[in-house]
Amino acid sequence: MFERKNLYTLGFVVLLALVIGFVLPSVLEALGVRSAYPEGVSTSLTVLISIVAGAVAYLLYQRTEAVLPRSASIPLGILRYLVLLAVGLLFLEPRLENRQKNSNPPVIAVLQDNSESVIIHRDSQYVQASYPGQLQSFLDKLEAGPASPLFFSFSQQLRPDVTVDSLAFDQSGTNISGALQEAAKLFSNQNLGAVVLISDGISTSGINPLYTLDEFQQPVYTVLLGDTTPQKDVRVAEVLYNEIAYLENETPIKVKVHSTGYENAQARVSIQQGGKVLGTETVSISRTQPNIDVDFLVKPTQTGITQYSISVDPLSGELTQRNNYKAIFINVLETRVKIALFAGFPHPDVGALRLALQRDERYEVAEFIHKTPATFYNDPQAADLSEYDLFILHNFPFSSSDAAVLDRIKIEVAENKTPLMVFVGQNTNLPAMATGLGDYLGIIPGAIIENSEEAQVNFLDEYRQHSTYTFEDRWLRMMNNAPPIYRNRSEWKAAGDTKVFGTARIKNVVLDYPVFGLQNHLGRKNMVFVGEYIWRMRAHVLVETDEFSDFDAWIYNIIQWLIVREDKRRFKVSPAKRLFSGSEPILFRGEAYDESYNPLPAVDIKLTLRKPDGNEDVLYMNETGNARYFLELNNLEEGTYSYEAEGRKNEVLVGTDRGQFSIGKNNIEHFRLTADDGLLEQIALRTEGKFIRARDLEALAEEINQLSTLKPVVNYVTRRTGFNELAWIFFVLLGMLAVEWVVRKRYSLS
Repeated sequence: MFERKNLYTLGFVVLLALVIGFVLPSVLEALGVRSAYPEGVSTSLTVLISIVAGAVAYLLYQRTEAVLPRSASIPLGILRYLVLLAVGLLFLEPRLENRQKNSNPPVIAVLQDNSESVIIHRDSQYVQASYPGQLQSFLDKLEAGPASPLFFSFSQQLRPDVTVDSLAFDQSGTNISGALQEAAKLFSNQNLGAVVLISDGISTSGINPLYTLDEFQQPVYTVLLGDTTPQKDVRVAEVLYNEIAYLENETPIKVKVHSTGYENAQARVSIQQGGKVLGTETVSISRTQPNIDVDFLVKPTQTGITQYSISVDPLSGELTQRNNYKAIFINVLETRVKIALFAGFPHPDVGALRLALQRDERYEVAEFIHKTPATFYNDPQAADLSEYDLFILHNFPFSSSDAAVLDRIKIEVAENKTPLMVFVGQNTNLPAMATGLGDYLGIIPGAIIENSEEAQVNFLDEYRQHSTYTFEDRWLRMMNNAPPIYRNRSEWKAAGDTKVFGTARIKNVVLDYPVFGLQNHLGRKNMVFVGEYIWRMRAHVLVETDEFSDFDAWIYNIIQWLIVREDKRRFKVSPAKRLFSGSEPILFRGEAYDESYNPLPAVDIKLTLRKPDGNEDVLYMNETGNARYFLELNNLEEGTYSYEAEGRKNEVLVGTDRGQFSIGKNNIEHFRLTADDGLLEQIALRTEGKFIRARDLEALAEEINQLSTLKPVVNYVTRRTGFNELAWIFFVLLGMLAVEWVVRKRYSLS
C-alpha cells in the first residue's frame, strides 16, 4: 500500500502531467507542429499520454528511494517521463509545418513575328536594318523596369530559344492565334503582367486571333511591323481543280488572278505540265476590275501524280514575283470505281448513301431501285455485274423477283471476290438473303423474326483500332448518341472471323445483339449493318458539327476498306503521303517480311531517288526496330520525284518497290502583302492594351513599366515533414535512455 505522502506525491505528479498535457499542444502548435488527428482528439490524447507517462515514471522511481538519492531519482524520473511522453506523442503522427514565403516577379511576354511577309513591302529596309536595334533597346528598357521581358519569335509555332540578332524573317506561314494560345498556356501559372505582339497582322493559318483573347486577363499591346498601303502586284490568287482525274478524260482548272495598283494592264496566264505549255490566255486587269477568272481544260495522258504549273507573266513595278506562280498536283487514275447499289424501294437512306459517295469523284454509282415489287427504275438484268467493284444492298432482296439478280451477285462474290455492303432493313427478304448470300456475310440471321424495333447503335471502343476508324474520340460519343434506327429482331449471329464493332442499345441498355460488323474471309470482304434509317445518324452529325463530313467519312472509309485488296507483298517502301508542301520533311517508311509473313530485321534497303531534273541520289534507310525502316529527307526542291527501293538481306534479294511523290513550293507568305492594322487594333482594344506602330516601340516600354499591375505575386507554401522521417529524434531518445541506464547501473539498479 502507498503511504499517504506517496499518494499526495503521485497526485501532484498527475496534476503536473495534466497541466503539461494541456499546455503542450499550444506550445507545439506555436513551433509549427501539427498532429494528423483532429484538434480536439489530439489534445485529449496528449493529456492522456502525459498523465500516463508521468504516473509510470513516478511509480518506477518511487520504489528506488532506498537505493537512489533524491538528487538522482528526480532527474531520472523526469528523463523517463520525457522519453515516454515523446514515444507516446509519436503515435499521434506529429508533422512539422514550415510556411515558406515565395515571391513571383512579373514577366512580360514579347512575341515577334518572324515570317517572310514582314519584309515583303516597301519599308523592308527599315525592318532589316534599323528595327533590330530598336527592338533590343525596347527589351533593355523593359529589363530595367519592374518586370522581366521574355522574348519569343513565332511563325507556325512559338520559339523561346531566340535572340534579336537571330531574327531572319524567313519563316513560311504565320499562325498568330497559335502563338497567343501557346503563350497563354505557357504563362497560365506565372505572374504575367502584359503581352506585346509585334506583327504585320497577316495570319496564314490557325483560327481568327480574336477568338483566343478570352484566355488573357492581361493587356495585349500590339505593334504593327509592315506597310498598310496597297502594293503593286499581280498574283495567282487561287486555283480550283479536282484532285483526282482520269486518264484521257478532260478535267477543268479555274485560275483566279488578282491585281492591285494597276490602272490598266495586260496579263498573260499560262498552264504548263512537264515543261510543255498546255494553254495561255491574255486578260485585261484594271483598278475597277482587279479579279479575273481564267478557265483551262487539261487531258491527262499518264497515270500517277501529275504536276501542273500555273503562272502569270510579271508586270512592271511588281513588289514580288513569287506569287505569280502556283503548282497543283492531280492524282490521275486509270479507271473509276464502279459501284452497284440495289434497293428495295426509294428511301432516305439511299439518298444519304448517295451523298456520302459523292465525297470521291472516282465513284461511279449505278442505282437499281425497285419501282414495283417486280420492276426496277433501272433494270439490273441488262447490266453486266462483272464490271462492278462493289455491291451495296439496302432492303435487298426485296421480293421473290430478286432471286435471279441475287444469283448473279452471288456468282460475282464467289468467283471475283466482289465485296458486299449490306444494310438490312424492315423490308429485307431475310430467307432469300440468308439462302443466297449467307455464306458470304459476316452477320446472318438464325431464327427469323419479321418485325423490327427501335434501337440505338452502340459503337464499341475496339472500333478505334480498326483501319476504318480515322476520327477523334468525340466521334464515338457523338454516334452513340445518334437517334435510333429500326433493327430487325431476328436472332443475328456473327461468324467467328467477323469483327463486331456495333451492338444494339435498347432503352439505354447495351445488349450483345450485333448491329455493325466487318469481315475479311478468304480475301472476301463484307460489311453488314442490321438497321435502317441511317439518314438519322447523318442528320445528327450535321446538328452536332454543322456538317455531314463525319458520317460521310465513315461510309467512305468502309468502302475504301472493302474495295482495297489486301497487300501481301513481302517488301514495301512508300512516302508518308503523295503530296508535300515545300516546308515539310519527306518521310519514307519501309517494311520487310519473310515467307511466313513475319517481320524481317537487318534488311539493307537502298533507295534510288530520281529528282525532277533527272539526277539521281542513292540513299539507305534506317531500321527503327520491329523490322520497320524509315528515312527522312529535308530541303528538297519543288517538283515530282520518283523512287526505286531494293531490299537485301545477306546479299539475297528480299524485294523491290517503286513509286512517286510531289513537292509544291511554299510561297504562302507572298499572297497577302498589305499589313492588317485593323486586326492588331482590335486585339489591343479588346484586351485594354494599346496599338502602336513599330517606330514608336521604345516609347511603349516606358508606358508598360508604369503599369500598376506589374507587382510581385506573393504566396505561401506550407511544407509538412513527419517526425517519423527525422532520424535524429530516434538517436535523441536512444541517448536519453542510455544516460538513464548508465546512472542506474552506477547505483546497481537493473
